[in-house]
Amino acid sequence: MAIAIETPSPLAPLAQSARRVTRAVDLVAIIGRLLSTARTEGTTAPDDLALRAVRTARTILHVHGVDVHASHGVQHSTCVVVANHLSYLDPLVVSSVVPCISIAKGETERWPLIGPGLRALGVVFVRRGDPHSGAVALRRAWRALRLGASVLNFPEGTTSDGRDVGPFSRGVFGLAILAGVPVLPVRIAYGDDRVPWFGGATFAPHYWKLAGTERVAASLHFGDPIVPCPDDDPGELATRARAVIASL
Repeated sequence: MAIAIETPSPLAPLAQSARRVTRAVDLVAIIGRLLSTARTEGTTAPDDLALRAVRTARTILHVHGVDVHASHGVQHSTCVVVANHLSYLDPLVVSSVVPCISIAKGETERWPLIGPGLRALGVVFVRRGDPHSGAVALRRAWRALRLGASVLNFPEGTTSDGRDVGPFSRGVFGLAILAGVPVLPVRIAYGDDRVPWFGGATFAPHYWKLAGTERVAASLHFGDPIVPCPDDDPGELATRARAVIASL
């Protein structure tokens, strides 16, 4: 009996290159429209910025062939959303489901085009290892929560390959206690090992490679909201949230 062996199409590399170029051009166009909208609307309330982030995230993910599947238990009341961290896609994947203001590492603010786009979405930037920057970021996040917008944070502080969930920093958990809002734990996973961005890889080459992938499946597994008490310890709350995410 003859066995059929599938061989890659000689046109496959050409199709990948076409996808990369098309998606990169589309991304530039999306950010351009976002910046134009931000200039037209001027200052926008945090909850409006969160809704703008939803629309922008869904558009970018659609253009890049990223399909998001969310488990039950998604809530849209004001909360602090915490998740494991694998990729620059993570904030988009979460924001496409839960309207929120993201906290991002400070260096992304200086990225060409990407930085201005993030600012237009109300992203709160924090420089790692800088206590003053951390305090300013927490104050901005606290203001967003008080005005009714949820805040997204990745307490591991860096991306990983997703095999484990690293230790959580306590800052955002103290914020949840202070603001009196629940903590919503989320576990992010992808159906493609090429998605995680870690180990010192630079953004542009990784994006260019990933943009050639036809489709990517992303999943969000939501745990039950953790309602903090005023006298809770932020470190213990961080440990509880990490344990939930690790178990999802």
